[in-house]
Amino acid sequence: MQKRKDLTIDEAIRDPMIRLVMKADGIDPRAFERMLRSRAAEQAPDEILPSFLEDSGSGRARRMRHFAKPFGEASVSW
Repeated sequence: MQKRKDLTIDEAIRDPMIRLVMKADGIDPRAFERMLRSRAAEQAPDEILPSFLEDSGSGRARRMRHFAKPFGEASVSW
């Protein structure tokens, strides 16, 4: 099992020492959590679509039919 050095956001906002420092500094824990989650969302990589969703042409319809075959009849219209 790989050891982690950094705290998760949930761990950071619940850590007793961090809570004491926030209280001493007059930091609102909910505002701190919102800021952390906002910064994390800004740094998160964009969602990567599966390759069969990248185009909307006839190739996509062909691939969708191929994947749908095992599940029975399917219709695709774009």
